[in-house]
Amino acid sequence: MTLLVLLACTAAPGSFGARSPVDQAGQDARLPLPLVAEAEDLDPAAGALHVALTAAAGTHSVEGVDQPADLYNGQVPGPTLHATVGDTLTVDLQNALADSTTIHWHGIAAPNDMDGVTILADPVPAGLGFTYAMSLDHAGTYWYHPHVDTHHQVDLGLYGVVVVDDPAEPAFDDDLVLVFDAWGEAGAEDDANDQGDHHGVFNPSDFPWTVNGVVDPTWSTTTSRTLRARLVNTSNTSYLDIAWPGAVRIAGDQGLLGATDTPDHVFLAPGDRAEIAWAPIAGDTDVTTTVYVPAGGDAWEPDVRLFTVHAEDDGAATLPALGDGAVPTADDGRTTLTYVFAGGPSEDGDGWLINGEAWPDVTVESIPLGEPSVIEVRNLSATEHPFHLHGNAFEVLSVDGVAPASADFEDTVNVPIRSVVRLRLVPTNPGDWLLHCHLLGHEDGGMMTILRVE
Repeated sequence: MTLLVLLACTAAPGSFGARSPVDQAGQDARLPLPLVAEAEDLDPAAGALHVALTAAAGTHSVEGVDQPADLYNGQVPGPTLHATVGDTLTVDLQNALADSTTIHWHGIAAPNDMDGVTILADPVPAGLGFTYAMSLDHAGTYWYHPHVDTHHQVDLGLYGVVVVDDPAEPAFDDDLVLVFDAWGEAGAEDDANDQGDHHGVFNPSDFPWTVNGVVDPTWSTTTSRTLRARLVNTSNTSYLDIAWPGAVRIAGDQGLLGATDTPDHVFLAPGDRAEIAWAPIAGDTDVTTTVYVPAGGDAWEPDVRLFTVHAEDDGAATLPALGDGAVPTADDGRTTLTYVFAGGPSEDGDGWLINGEAWPDVTVESIPLGEPSVIEVRNLSATEHPFHLHGNAFEVLSVDGVAPASADFEDTVNVPIRSVVRLRLVPTNPGDWLLHCHLLGHEDGGMMTILRVE
């Protein structure tokens, strides 16, 4: 059974209900965790997934308050596209918005002209359509969103999840997709955002997290049912540092890790994904996050409960063995390219910069197709930055000289303040690929460049 979930973040008290709403009789009125519809497959043939997506303006209700939103097929998040590795994905996009749009396939090695970026093709004008087509050759959890006026269109709700299953991997009783976002009140004044947007730097008082648009919901299961949870952070600006008692981390952005681990916290920067396996614990288990800000890390605030799992005891579940056995690549110390993140808001200087340049006035660096390259990312700014590369995955070699415990392939990795992250890239997908910070206000403010794979 596949269960699909959105997490979002609401606006200030007085606009929305309390974090854990109760009814007038004082009884717990917490809502059940909602599920997200999967896209209808228009092609019943094996090896193909063909779906239709319409982007249109509408509203999204958070605790009974209707917020202006842009939606795929009338829902936030958009329909989940559920495929099998090796499938051909075809997506018919119809743009019913008042503005141009695209779809970018975050983490998927789509052909260069299908990546949904305007450096290669014009965006889809209002009232028109476009068909995307690509092969899904790698299992994992990915997501899709526009890449034109990105910070605004993603902010308003244009995103969805792509799940690519591998039949060779062990099956779980439940497969739960959790999409985290940060919904606030449209038009609220916030120094981090344009008026009319929904996002703000996370504040537990003004922007309590929600799940599928529901604040602090509950989900019920039994202790004999194994769970695979796919976590996706679609927020423009908000970080998550999740504590899930008993969770086993099995995958990152690009599928299974070399070996599983049992972290105290699962850290998700904007754009990031992770997968966990879990044997439910009898009774109630609270899944929480620390309050994490990109300009300082964990804040001196109480942890925030995201949702609660209630499990009836009917025997113990046994988790299948996972991890693909990949051994981490040793860092030989060489560096092919260096990207330095620096700058700040434009009113304080030249804007958000990569190697001293702001988009679109950037230098295009090149690397050869199929040859190993090492990218070093240095952060000289006063805030953290999620580094995201389109079209090609990379292996994390180290963060501040510390190598990961097992092979870890990603497309988005957080670069802490004053830190150095080293990445190994063996490019398999030729073309011009965007490389940028996935704090979308930073991207919009100039922190984006192009890497050419020749």
